[in-house]
Amino acid sequence: MAKQKFTPIIKKLQKAINVTFDRKILVNKTQFYSDRSDKIIEMIVIKQAVWDEEKHKIVNIKLFESTSDIQIVLYLRDLWYRLNGWKIPTDNEYWNDIKKKKGFSDITP
Repeated sequence: MAKQKFTPIIKKLQKAINVTFDRKILVNKTQFYSDRSDKIIEMIVIKQAVWDEEKHKIVNIKLFESTSDIQIVLYLRDLWYRLNGWKIPTDNEYWNDIKKKKGFSDITP
């Protein structure tokens, strides 16, 4: 599946979380060159903007990063479920293994 097909889903989930729960979830994309693959790789980073009392400014906390659009979609889906207080689906064994390896950063309530 082409990467462009996931972008609207990512934006829709981001907007739903930001509007419904008054969050500032940011989706940043960066690129880097991989010598091993001999091509440009796109990295997607999910961050949350929070107020830092010590610095007296807004700072961005990294929650999750991946080069896979589907992992970003699944992370945002799980975040949506978690914020709604719903049981997080365990319908994808591969995704469950990734969550265990990478871990989730908890979002501030």
